[in-house]
Amino acid sequence: MTTTEQPLRVLIVDDHRDGADALGLLVEELGNQVHVTYGGRQALDVATAFRPDLILVDLLMPDMNGCDLVIRLRQMPAFAHTKIVAVTGLKDEGHKTLALKSGCDTILVKPAGLTDIKTVLASVVPAVTSASQSPKPARARVSLGGERLLPMVEARRIRSERASKNLTQAESEAAICDGIVRFQEEFLGWRSEQIQSHLVKDLLLIRIRGALTLAERQLGKSLSPEKGRDLIKQTRKQLLELARPMLESLVHEAVGVKVLSMHHDISTATGEEMVIFSLAEAPRFQ
Repeated sequence: MTTTEQPLRVLIVDDHRDGADALGLLVEELGNQVHVTYGGRQALDVATAFRPDLILVDLLMPDMNGCDLVIRLRQMPAFAHTKIVAVTGLKDEGHKTLALKSGCDTILVKPAGLTDIKTVLASVVPAVTSASQSPKPARARVSLGGERLLPMVEARRIRSERASKNLTQAESEAAICDGIVRFQEEFLGWRSEQIQSHLVKDLLLIRIRGALTLAERQLGKSLSPEKGRDLIKQTRKQLLELARPMLESLVHEAVGVKVLSMHHDISTATGEEMVIFSLAEAPRFQ
């Protein structure tokens, strides 16, 4: 059941992981594309990459509070007119007034009811109106090369039903694979032939077997082989660097551990890529 004719891109920002995941699950089940991030500073970069139609933001967060985040977003031309809604447990008029002055369009008090969420969603006009550009339903996706993919909405549902709130290692790896495939399709315009994700202590290794795009192959032919390979590597690395905040948020959501660094390399002969994330600590699994 959808609340709008076209799916919305909804960014949820809340340092309370369980609450953010639950809200994300609800909004996605209503037919929208959701990205959840757990901090205000990270949300600035994620918003730039994700380009949301609607931002639901908590007011009390340790690294950057919601009001400061909204002020920063409103200063960016891309978000000057984006619908921003504060979702907060603070009920006093002082905080509500401060949220509105910072640039929030409206305020929902936690726990936000289904009717209120639907009303907010219905009030937003999606920036992308072409059906051909809307994301594919998660349940319609298939596995690549025998590797299991787990849509993040399903990962959130599984986590919400467990007392530990943790996924198994296999579930976390499958969710990461699905997220990377989504990222490639929606932001880079290509699809992997096979993808593998493997967690080893505090390292996450992602192996992507694909093919160079037609433009990259033509680029390699137009220059000397050495210059062509170097330019292709630089281009791929720059694309991933631009999307680093979104990829780090994806990994954080899947494994529950912050990312310290990301390293990328690609074989310009086979098109195979390796992305390595260094984690703050070894994840804990179910």
